[in-house]
Amino acid sequence: MYRNRPASVLSTGLRTCLAGLPVLAAAAWTIPQAPREASHPFRLSVADVRVTDAVLEARIRFFWDDLQFAVMENTSDMDFELSETSEVDTTIQQYINEMLVFRTDGTPLAGTVIERGVEEAARLDEVMWWYRLRYPLPASVERVHIRNRLLFNMFEDQRNLVNLKTRSGAERTYYFTWDEDNLSVPVT
Repeated sequence: MYRNRPASVLSTGLRTCLAGLPVLAAAAWTIPQAPREASHPFRLSVADVRVTDAVLEARIRFFWDDLQFAVMENTSDMDFELSETSEVDTTIQQYINEMLVFRTDGTPLAGTVIERGVEEAARLDEVMWWYRLRYPLPASVERVHIRNRLLFNMFEDQRNLVNLKTRSGAERTYYFTWDEDNLSVPVT
């Protein structure tokens, strides 16, 4: 969480996420000032990107709570809750298209959610949500500019990986941080 960001988004979001869980008694539960410290020890999104003749396809994985809080912050919708619905898919698509931007010749590509899923885990805070988006990419394009700010609107220590498989089958991994969020990469 940003050092200077009020805990209201996290507190409100955590209350929303935990509402109705039978294990927790509302009167006994208090929201800690730093609710994430006991959770997963790192903040990471991973995008597996594959480029074919006329398509760039990205499968992006997030810790569910990081994604939910970041979307709540971005949309100012404290009632937002991840769910497997087309309405949530549209909200996530808008968030991803704003924060993970692929450009060719200065023109941003518009990604469309084509699939989503949930990877269960033993611990609730390690559950991963993933989205697969498809971007039209002209076959003549040789380089793509990537700006990856996923979850940066919420976490200063966020790190993002992009595993890219080019048209020729070459595989490369790119690392994005708060200070280094832009790259121009070959896709041929």
